Amino acid sequence: MMSTPIVVGLAVVVVTTLVAVFLVRKRGGKKFLDRSRQRVRLAAIEQVSPDTKRLRFALPSATMVLGLPVGKHFKVFCPNKVGVKKGEWNGRPDPEAEEAEVERKYTPTSSDDDLGVVDLVIKVYAAGVVDRFPDGGKMSRHMGSLAVGDELEISGPWGMIEYVGRGSWKYGKRDITAAHVGMLAGGTGITPMLQIIAAVLKDKRDATRLSLVFANQTENDILVRDELEKLQADHPTRFKLWYTLDRPPPGWSYSTGFIDADMIKAHLPPPQPDTLILMCGPPPMIQYACKANLDKLGYSKKQQLAF
Repeated sequence: MMSTPIVVGLAVVVVTTLVAVFLVRKRGGKKFLDRSRQRVRLAAIEQVSPDTKRLRFALPSATMVLGLPVGKHFKVFCPNKVGVKKGEWNGRPDPEAEEAEVERKYTPTSSDDDLGVVDLVIKVYAAGVVDRFPDGGKMSRHMGSLAVGDELEISGPWGMIEYVGRGSWKYGKRDITAAHVGMLAGGTGITPMLQIIAAVLKDKRDATRLSLVFANQTENDILVRDELEKLQADHPTRFKLWYTLDRPPPGWSYSTGFIDADMIKAHLPPPQPDTLILMCGPPPMIQYACKANLDKLGYSKKQQLAF
């Protein structure tokens, strides 16, 4: 049987440890991102679908946080690749052909609530799978080839858009207040939207309402679908979710085709002073499907922010 001093000593150690963990989580651990190029090590791989993976990278310390403000991104670097035809990539002139490395922007699906780790959901565009894209994706091929223990070089935080919280935003130096936020996302452009949605909904005192239209080619292409639908089910009055597909399956109950004015009018907030619209996806989608139709419906340029 333990003596009283030993019991008291153990109790003190346990309480001290719990307090330390609480304070780390409350204050946030040391921030990893400082805009310099740094390495993170791949700790785990989850195969989400045949061409999609969730990669968990370990930060240098288990109590460290990534330090990425909501709405911002980090850059990922990898060696450049040579296409099937030298000087071209997927049948077009490759503007990066002479570069030793390439960089791409990514937004994690984890947050600073997750100590010591950062999660990325990536869709791997492999070479030779689709005839129109014989080379696939440079960065996604690199990311898809990583094995546990491999390192990835990143830098951040970067980006103009930041969600400060409870309806307050920053776009560069401009302050914005919005009660209702509409979101237009295409493909992997869902990741910054998910980051913002999760941040808003976890704060019970945040009254911001969110509406998302998520565009994809097929039903199998819908990334983080389970997470989105759980957030909608848990917060039905605060978050509205809608899909549109280029090639829907039989019995599809959402929209079909590109984002258009009717879809925006039906599923996003109207162009009122307290409305903000966020967009993320391929450049043609942003220019022709999103901005052109938002202009047509009367949303001001200041209400339209693209990642």
